[in-house]
Amino acid sequence: MRRSTSATLALGSLSLAGALALAGCTGDDPNADSATESLTNITSASQGTSTSSSTTDSATTTSESGASESGTSEVSSATDTTTEPTTTTDTTTTDTTTTSATGTSTDTTTSSSGTTDGMVKPCQVEETPIEPIPSDVLFVLDKSGSMSMELWDHDANLQTPNITRWKSLHAVVEAVVTDFDHQLNFGAKLYPKIDAGSYINQGACEITPGIEVPVAANNAETLLQGIPSAEFEVLGGTPSFQALSESYKYLETLMTGLDAAVIFITDGEISCDNPPAAAIAAISDAWDNSQIPTYVVGVDVDAQTSSQLNSFALAGGKQLNNGQYKFYQATDQVELQAAMQSILDDTISCVLPVEPEPAYPELFQVWIDNAEVQEIGDCAQEDGWRWTQDHTEIELCGQSCQDLKHGEGIEAKYFCMAG
Repeated sequence: MRRSTSATLALGSLSLAGALALAGCTGDDPNADSATESLTNITSASQGTSTSSSTTDSATTTSESGASESGTSEVSSATDTTTEPTTTTDTTTTDTTTTSATGTSTDTTTSSSGTTDGMVKPCQVEETPIEPIPSDVLFVLDKSGSMSMELWDHDANLQTPNITRWKSLHAVVEAVVTDFDHQLNFGAKLYPKIDAGSYINQGACEITPGIEVPVAANNAETLLQGIPSAEFEVLGGTPSFQALSESYKYLETLMTGLDAAVIFITDGEISCDNPPAAAIAAISDAWDNSQIPTYVVGVDVDAQTSSQLNSFALAGGKQLNNGQYKFYQATDQVELQAAMQSILDDTISCVLPVEPEPAYPELFQVWIDNAEVQEIGDCAQEDGWRWTQDHTEIELCGQSCQDLKHGEGIEAKYFCMAG
């Protein structure tokens, strides 16, 4: 009998937030003989290719002596009344199965890539969670006095009371760090310092050296405990340059080997005798020399502040190109939430580790939401996936990258040749 490639092509699958295939395959299948014999009987009956052993109405019989012959068979003569080996042939595929007088069978498989001694079958699999490589994300949060003194219509609903900008910012930060906690490593820097007062002699222009909440994996709860609560009356000036300088210094020495990004959020111009040019230079240096981008978010800023934040965004390498604002301008909490969602989507890496290295990389497949993703050669021009390191890391490109970020799940399918 010939077995079609689809009948012999089985797969071991894993989720890249799911299962991993082991490097080895097994060629031993204790049920192979019985399954093959059953398939042989079905094929012979359906195609009517068994030969008669005599001119009488008696049916062809097969001996069950238990001995086996490999790759040979004999067909009985139409006038011979003795029992001889029978051959069943299926011409629809490239495989042949020979049934001898002993009732056992031997398969020779020809795969689509050539003749092998074995057949394509599942690799052994082990359930192991895998995620895209995370990025380090540092929030640089404005807690100046205007964030608590100025109220805004946070939801464009006249029936609800206005709330402070800090309360809205806190709610948005809480929502996004909770949603993205398993995908990104979060930390936070506050400016000015957490206990700053309204005046210079009360620390209005001072910042705490270093970082209030160091970047770490699964850090949502720690981050929310490390920043002022939603009802806290934040006070102080806007020492943006000092805060950004401390943030870049921290990320440059973090040494995690991961991509890093700053999300700078403010509702006003730089103050505290911090020169805007110095802030722009620090932002540009972090992007040009350390590949640390800065996303800039304005909390309902005025025209003068907009001009300054446009310069910050252009220096940070993540400027918008869709109108007068090069930064993310949020006029209410809904827009602030949308801006943060968009930024964090952008920080999620589309590079994924493949461990262990597949034994047959030419048979490796990637699927997103039950649809196969095509392997490609040019990430800048095509949608699909490609190897970034030989058989140990892949990158999703174009629409496939977006599908990863917004889809239900991604899996890799390992195939292997057993033999």
